[in-house]
Amino acid sequence: MKAENRFLISSAFLIIAGAFSACHSSDEDKNKGATTINLPNVVVTHPQIREMQNSFELAGEAMANQQVKLFAMEDGYIKQWTHDIGDMVRKNEVLAVLVNPDIIQQQEKAQAELEGDAAIYKRFDEVYKKTPELVPLEQVDEAKAKYGSAQAALDAINSRITYLTVRAPFDGMITSRYVDTGAIIQNGLNTLKSEPLFEIKDISIIRVNVPVPEINSPSVTKGTPVKVTFVDLPNTIFNGKVSRISYGLNQDTRTMLAQIDLSNKNHLIHPGMFANVQFMVSVSDSALSIPNEAIGSYEQQNYVYKAVPVDSTSSGLNWDAGVKCIVKKVFIQLGIRSSKYSQINYSLIKPGDNVVVSGNALCADGSVVIAKTEKNK
Repeated sequence: MKAENRFLISSAFLIIAGAFSACHSSDEDKNKGATTINLPNVVVTHPQIREMQNSFELAGEAMANQQVKLFAMEDGYIKQWTHDIGDMVRKNEVLAVLVNPDIIQQQEKAQAELEGDAAIYKRFDEVYKKTPELVPLEQVDEAKAKYGSAQAALDAINSRITYLTVRAPFDGMITSRYVDTGAIIQNGLNTLKSEPLFEIKDISIIRVNVPVPEINSPSVTKGTPVKVTFVDLPNTIFNGKVSRISYGLNQDTRTMLAQIDLSNKNHLIHPGMFANVQFMVSVSDSALSIPNEAIGSYEQQNYVYKAVPVDSTSSGLNWDAGVKCIVKKVFIQLGIRSSKYSQINYSLIKPGDNVVVSGNALCADGSVVIAKTEKNK
């Protein structure tokens, strides 16, 4: 009977002990699970090698490669004009012909004087060669000089007459015509109030003028790659380079003029169009980069959070499901930046590192998180 009682007491004790142990184990599991569940969840990604371009965009204006307003170099009236606005002309092609009756009269008079002086000189010269004693050498020289002067006077008048024909100074397009047949024209050399006849522009090449702010001027040099777009030419990108810069800053606007030459053989670009010019000031085809949302800043220093697995010895971590990690705050140096990515220093962050891109506000240096790959974001 005593043995049976001892057996019952022992059995009851074991049952109570087992129940206590089970309850204790269950509480530990619950606490452990609660600890994992309460950890903040963050999203991580690996730094990637990308081609990076640092750029900024400025407004510009399309200008003709050359442009000039043509004035008459002699007074006269328009006898005829041969080209109108929109016409393409070649260098030295006749655009208009003027008539000046006064110059024509001067030409006729000079021609007559030349012929008379030439005859006198010829006669004196022939006599001197046959009988020198009849004509002094001084008289021959005087007749020769008078003949040369008459020739020079006629040449000058003939040159003035050539100015009555207005020609194109270069290949281009007539963009304005200001005169009609019969109009009285005053020359542009001696008369301040003279009116132009035509305006001609060379648009085979377009110069895009861009005022570069002082803050950007050190990064813009001759040869800097650019991409040019025009509001009036959607879906068209013109690739080019900075052709020339003024180097000096405009004292009023604090800007430096940069010019980009663009081929315009098909005349798509019109002078006066507004342009958007993207300056590619630096390029790297092997930049280690991270998304911009991964970058934080503190006291003018940039940093990222790197997630390091708590159990770094285990293999086959399931990043899709989430990995328990310790967060490390790493200060970084930034290189080229774009609208989505930023270049970072290789020595601080490696391509295989896990960088937090979402949930940064839940992180602190040394905190524990559950990190998942970016595709589960």
